[in-house]
Formats: sequence, C-alpha cells, structure tokens
Amino acid sequence: YVLKLEDQKMQQKPPQFEWVSSARDRARFSRHMFSNAETKLTMFGGSVKLEEAILEFVSGKAARATISFYNRGDSGDIEAREFDRIFKLIGQNLSQVMKVAPKRQIISANAALPVTGWLWASPSGVALLEYNEYNTPGKVTKPEFLRLKLAAPNQADWSMGKLAVGVQRMELLQRVTKKPDGDVYITGVPMVDQGQKGYCVAASCQRLFEYMRIPCDQHEMAKLVSIDAGSGASVITMQKSLAKIDGAFKVTFKPLINPELYYSSAGKRRVSEKAFFSLVKEYADKGVPLLWGLMLGQKPEDPPLPGGGQVSGGHMRMLIGYNLVKNQVLFTDSWGAGHELKRMTMLDAYDVTLGLYSMAPRGF
Repeated sequence: YVLKLEDQKMQQKPPQFEWVSSARDRARFSRHMFSNAETKLTMFGGSVKLEEAILEFVSGKAARATISFYNRGDSGDIEAREFDRIFKLIGQNLSQVMKVAPKRQIISANAALPVTGWLWASPSGVALLEYNEYNTPGKVTKPEFLRLKLAAPNQADWSMGKLAVGVQRMELLQRVTKKPDGDVYITGVPMVDQGQKGYCVAASCQRLFEYMRIPCDQHEMAKLVSIDAGSGASVITMQKSLAKIDGAFKVTFKPLINPELYYSSAGKRRVSEKAFFSLVKEYADKGVPLLWGLMLGQKPEDPPLPGGGQVSGGHMRMLIGYNLVKNQVLFTDSWGAGHELKRMTMLDAYDVTLGLYSMAPRGF
C-alpha cells in the first residue's frame, strides 16, 4: 500500500493510507487522502465502495477495523432506497464470509443517534454493522452513516458492546504521567485525523468519548452537534450544541470559560490568567482532558503549525497537561500522527482562549 507523504511534491503515486499515530498502531485509509486526488477503496470484490477505513494494530498485527461505507458529511445526501441496497449487499456478503446468521444488537442508551446494529460472531472473528435509524417519526429522517466494525478473534473491545459502562475515576487517575522535566500530562488519548473537513469539534469530542469508552465517531458527533462538514462551527455554536449531549451520554458538560460571558461590559476578561491555569492543572491532575476553543495563528506553539493545514481562525483542540517549571500548557490536535503532544506558554494560551469546557463522567 502507498503511504501518504507529508510533502505532496514527493508523492509519485496516489496515497492509500497514512499513520494516524506516531506509534503506528492506527492507520487510516481514505478515498480522499489529498483534496485533489481520489483513491479507489472497495470491499467484497469491488461491489461496495468505502469512504474510509481505520485499522488498529496490537503487537504489530491487525486487531480491529472500523470501516465507513457512508457518512453524510463526506458522501453527501443519499436516497433511502440506495442506502438500503448497499446495507443489504454488505449484510449478504458478511453472512457468506462469516458463515453465520447475524443477531440484532441491543441499541445502546448512550448512542448519540438512534442506532441499529447487526452482529456476526464466529471463530474467525466478530463483525458489527451499524447505521442510524432514519425512519423514526419526528426524529432523524435521513441516513447519516453506515459503518462496519471488525475484530480478530479475542480482539473485540468496548466499542463492540463488550463493556456497558465507561471508564472509572481510578483508571483516569492512573493515566496521568509525570516526567522529570516537569511535564504532567494525560496519556492514552486516542488520535483521530479530522482530514480536510471542518470537523475539529466533532473529532475532539470523538477522541474524548473514545478515551472514556463511550462509542461515538466524529460523523455521528458532527450530526449531533449540528456541525456542517464544510464549515466547522463557531465557538458559540459549538458550546450550545455540546450542552445538548450531556444527558444522552451520562456525562456532565460544564463551560469552564463561557465565551458569552468571557468579557465584561468594559471589555475586561472575567477569568484571570491564574484561574485559567488553575483549571488546566485541576483537570489534568484528575486525568480529564479539556475541550479548548481558541484562535489559531496568533501565538507561537511547539511544534509550529503545519504549513499545509489550518493556520488561523477558530479551532478546537484538547488541553491535556501542563509544566510548572516551563510555565507551559500541553495540548493535542486532531490532525493525526505528530500532533499527540504539543505545547504553548501559559500566557499565550490564555490570550488566545475563546472557550474552555469539561465533559467528564458524572461525579468528576
């Protein structure tokens, strides 16, 4: 398979995949690795097209995969009849390959959208085909996504329904790492790549929910928080949207810095630099990443912003730590490998902040 290179000028053949994490334990295949080139991705003898596939590796071997056949953010609208045809074709092929009949999956109460799942389980592995319920009167009326989750024998995880509850408080505390140079940060935050889409909010939320073992992907999240894939979302819009989902996922959403109340009538900030850093430290010490809305390109950061990506405007990333010795905040962007751990001075981070939010298990 052809790996995507950072320098497009060096790319002699159309890329088929990229490593999403520096550890090379997660790879992403996509039809649109570059905005000006398309890669052919199909399954079942070329009968079904794919939008994207994420492969996860354990000890160097493929263990799990999440395959997106359709998501409205990338694919555009689809007629219900065509959606049903693709769904049935995938189901028929899975039954032939797995050599077992599927069982209807119990719909999780935590699902961002009403979701139907069909599960194939055999000695060769597990397959879970999921799609949103789109014929529910008064609710969702359009197909939003169709995805397939695959797992090798004994590799099915919480995302395939093995766990009914999310992560526990003690486990989050154990994910806090302290380094001799003063770095204190949260480990184990999964990486995703939002790609060319204005999906920074949805991608950040997906990473946070995956970190807490609550099934949801960025396309599902984008629909839930009403984000248009082409334009992203304003900080005010994202805050109002995020506030809707705390009950559905049994988490508590809290605006720690509310952009609507950030400035007084005299133009002064209501949250001090000291209070901002205190919030970052408090939540990092608990193992809870914060959703951070900010303006890009106004202050230096380490490493610098990539030349080929977003370099200005509103953005959402995750604050995951701090360094008292160097007076820095530590953060991560949803841009794939190389963006797992980055830093900025605390004062600069404070200056560019638009909003700061926690979304954590209830009781935190």
